[in-house]
Amino acid sequence: MNKLKTIFLFSIFLCFSVTAFAEDDNETCLSCHDDSELTGINFHGEEVLMYVTSDSTDVSVHADMMCIDCHVDLEGVDDYPHEEVLELVDCAGCHDDVAEVFDASAHGKVQHNELTPNCASCHGKHTIRSSDDADATTSKHNLSFTCANCHEKKMLSTDPDIKLSSTSGRYMKGIHAKRLAEGVETAATCNDCHGVHDLKRVSHSDSKVNKMNVPKTCAKCHQATYVKYSRGIHGKALAAGILDSPNCADCHGEHEILGIHDVDSPVNYAQLSDYVCGKCHNDDRLTAKYGLGKDRFTTYQDTYHGLAIKGGSIKAATCASCHNAHDILPSTNPASSLHLDNRTQTCQTCHPDANDAFAASYTHMAESGEYGQLNYLIKVIYILLIIVVIGGMLAHNAIIFIRYMIMRSRYLKTQKSVKRLNGNLVFQHIIITVTFIVLVLTGFALKFPNAWWVESLKFVGMFESARGLIHRISAVAMIYISIHHVVYIMATKDGRTKIIKMLPAWSDLKEIKQNMMYYLGLSKEKAQFGYFDYTMKAEYWALAWGTFVMVFTGTVLWFPTFYTTYFPPWIVSVSETIHHYEAWLAMLAIGVFHFFFVIFHPDQYPMSFTWLNGDMPEDEIKHHHPRWYKELQDEEAAKESKKTDES
Repeated sequence: MNKLKTIFLFSIFLCFSVTAFAEDDNETCLSCHDDSELTGINFHGEEVLMYVTSDSTDVSVHADMMCIDCHVDLEGVDDYPHEEVLELVDCAGCHDDVAEVFDASAHGKVQHNELTPNCASCHGKHTIRSSDDADATTSKHNLSFTCANCHEKKMLSTDPDIKLSSTSGRYMKGIHAKRLAEGVETAATCNDCHGVHDLKRVSHSDSKVNKMNVPKTCAKCHQATYVKYSRGIHGKALAAGILDSPNCADCHGEHEILGIHDVDSPVNYAQLSDYVCGKCHNDDRLTAKYGLGKDRFTTYQDTYHGLAIKGGSIKAATCASCHNAHDILPSTNPASSLHLDNRTQTCQTCHPDANDAFAASYTHMAESGEYGQLNYLIKVIYILLIIVVIGGMLAHNAIIFIRYMIMRSRYLKTQKSVKRLNGNLVFQHIIITVTFIVLVLTGFALKFPNAWWVESLKFVGMFESARGLIHRISAVAMIYISIHHVVYIMATKDGRTKIIKMLPAWSDLKEIKQNMMYYLGLSKEKAQFGYFDYTMKAEYWALAWGTFVMVFTGTVLWFPTFYTTYFPPWIVSVSETIHHYEAWLAMLAIGVFHFFFVIFHPDQYPMSFTWLNGDMPEDEIKHHHPRWYKELQDEEAAKESKKTDES
C-alpha cells in the first residue's frame, strides 16, 4: 500500500515538474507523445493517434530539427498540455520554392477538399526520408502504394456521374510495376509519367499526360521509339494538333501497360490489328474525315493474313508487319516500308524469295487501286454466275423433287391406308408449322440483322417495323393454336385417347434400347412400336414445354412494364436469354430430328404426307407400328365376328 502511494505521489510530482519547467525542446514534447495510446483531434475534427517516438524522428531527414521548427504555433508556449488542435504545418517556411510549384499543380489548386493531398500525405509526417531511401514513402518501390492511399479511395467510383476504375491497381498489373519488382530501377512509376510536385490535370496543356505530351513523357525512357513515332504519320499528325491521331497510350493503354508478348496486351500479335489499328481505321467517321479509304481494314480482315491471325496464327502478317509499328508512313513517302522502292524488301522479312511482282500482287484497297476495277468486274461476273448456275441447279433439282412428290402421292392413293389424323389435327399441325417457321425467321432476323438472308428479307420490304409486327402476329397465332389443342384434348374423345397414348411409359426405354441395338446390327429383332413411338412422344412433350417457355418469356419481352410490376427487374434480361436459346434449341431439334423422320428418313423420302391428309399407309403401319397394326387387326377381326354373329 505504501509502495502504491509512493508511485502515485511521484507521478503527480513528475506532471507538475513538466508543467512548471517545460522548455521548447524535443524531450519536452516526447515526454507526452511517446505514449502509444495518446490521441488527439486533427484539423478536420477527426480523432487521430498522436504517438511519436525519438526513433521515428531520428531516421528523418529532419532529425536535426526541433519540433517547434515545424509546429511554430508552439514556440514560446510554456503551458502544457498545449492546445489540442494545432495549426497545419506549413512546409513552405523552408521549402518555399517547392511549395510554389505544388500550389500551381492539380493537387495544390484544390486545397479546400479534405481529400486533397498535402506534403505529409506523400512524404509522411515525422519519419520523412529521402526519396533515395528504400524505406521512404516516395521511393520508387513504395510510391505507387503511397499514391494508392488516395487514388484507391472511392472518391470517383461513387460519384453518380463520373466514375474511374482503379488506376493504382491497374498500374500494379502492368509491365512497369513488374519490372520494378524485378529490380529494374529505371522502370516508370507514377512520378515519372505524371510529375512530382508539378503534377497537372490531364486536360492542362502543360500536363505530362496531356494527349499532346504523352509521347514526350514516354520518350524519357523510350527515346529510340519516340524518334520513330515522331517521324511517322501518327506523330506528325499529333504534333500538328490533330487529336484524333493516336499517341502511345491510345495503343498501349494507360496504367495497365502490358508487354507485347502478353496475351492480354492490346498490342499483342493476336489483337493488334483488330483491337488497336481497327479501332480507328474501321471507324467510318475517321476514314471519311481524313480520306483514309473505305473498307481498307475490313479487306485486310478478309485476306489470308487477316483470317490466319483470327485463326490463331503467330506467323501471318499483322498491320505492323507491313506498315511498321511506330514509324508508320503513307506508301507515297519514300521512307515508307510500303513505298514502291521498299515494298519488296518488306515482303522479304516473311517471304525470303519475294520479288517485285509478288510484292505488287497484294493490296487490301477494296475497289480502288491498280487492280480495283478488274477485281470488281470479276466479282460481278462470279456473282451473276453463281446466281445463274446455282439457281439453275436448284430449279433442276426442284423439278425432280416435285415429280417424286407427285409420284409418291399418286402411289399412296393406290395403297390401303388408315386415317391417323382427322381434319382438326391436320389443321392444328399446319398452323403450328407455319407459325413456327415465321417465328424462327423473324426472331433470328432481329438477332442477326447483317446476315445475308436478313438482307434478302429487307429487299422485299421486311424492315424492323414489319418484322416486329409479323413476329407478334405469329406469336398470337401460336398461342391460339396451343389453346385450341388443349381444348381439343379435353373436349373430344379422340383427343383424350391420343393424349393417354402419348404419355411416357417404361416400355419406351426398352424400345429405345431395342431400336438402337437393331440399327447398330447387334440384334435382328426390331422394336415393336405402338400408336406413338418414343421419338414422337419426345417431340410432342418437348414442343409442349418449349411453347410454354417461349410464350411466357415472349410476353415478358412484349410487356416488360407489366411483368416488372410483379417480378424483380432481372425477369426481363433472363427472359431474353431463355427466349434466345430456347429458340435455338427448338429450331435445331425440329431441323435435326423432326425433319429427318418426316422428310429425310429412307422410308419417308421425299416426304410423309400424313401431316397433310391425315392418312398413313397400312404397309407403313405394319412396318413401323407393329403393335398398333395388331390392334387394328384385332379390331377388324372383332367387327367381322360381330357381323357374323348378327347374321
